[in-house]
Amino acid sequence: MRNTFKFKDKSFAVYGLGITGKSVLKFLKKNKVNKILDWDDRLFKNNEKFKRFKVNLNIVDYIIVSPGINIKKSRFNKLLFKNKKKIITDLDLFFLKNDVKKSIIITGTNGKSTTCSLIHHILKNNKIKTKLAGNIGKPILDLKFVKNEIYVIEASSFQLEYSKFLKPYCAAILNISKDHLDWHGSKRKYIMSKIKIFNNQTKKDIAFLSDKRLEKIYNKKRFLGKLRIIRKNPINVKNIQNRYLQLDTNFNNIKFAFFISKLFGIKKKFFLSS
Repeated sequence: MRNTFKFKDKSFAVYGLGITGKSVLKFLKKNKVNKILDWDDRLFKNNEKFKRFKVNLNIVDYIIVSPGINIKKSRFNKLLFKNKKKIITDLDLFFLKNDVKKSIIITGTNGKSTTCSLIHHILKNNKIKTKLAGNIGKPILDLKFVKNEIYVIEASSFQLEYSKFLKPYCAAILNISKDHLDWHGSKRKYIMSKIKIFNNQTKKDIAFLSDKRLEKIYNKKRFLGKLRIIRKNPINVKNIQNRYLQLDTNFNNIKFAFFISKLFGIKKKFFLSS
């Protein structure tokens, strides 16, 4: 898909102009997209602009909705649901534009930022070129893509709900608990948005889980990635010289960070020293 995707031949509607939306607009203009429509409920009152945006939602090729917007409560909700297949995210644009060979995408209810920060720090500390993006750090489209770098990406359930072109080399769901149910509608829908992280993986890619419920769903859907289940913690936290990481709440984060780091040749002693 990436090799055949021509940005300048496509049309886009950008809904929401916060940090992500502004980043998307800048990216699309840089890639010479001729037809771009934008709207933000907080910024615009112009009726003509509103009508033009509304009419064109049925016509554009893709719609990028900012993560904080709940389309169920949007003034465009009927049109957005009608055109749901067109909705993508800034993460999709990054993968469509770039030949991303090694990416690590982390999601879960809790611990995403800590785990992403840990993995990024450990790789960097062991002289592996890496960048941190997604919900943490810079918007992903603001990063300069370098082919051989490893991209550590924090992805929310909002992003995964609509993402269609993500293809992580390593994907992990840290945990699942009741969260954002007002946005997703039910816990089942929330879980199904998270599980989409594995959709485009191939047999060469790796999936990490620690939850038995998610393991059953994974097997039922017959995803292609090599599934690795994390049960026990191989790290004695007393050997980590960091009080914050010694907290019980970080045990799970450390487990995932350790096993994911191993994929890139990081030995236990270097993991601990980092």
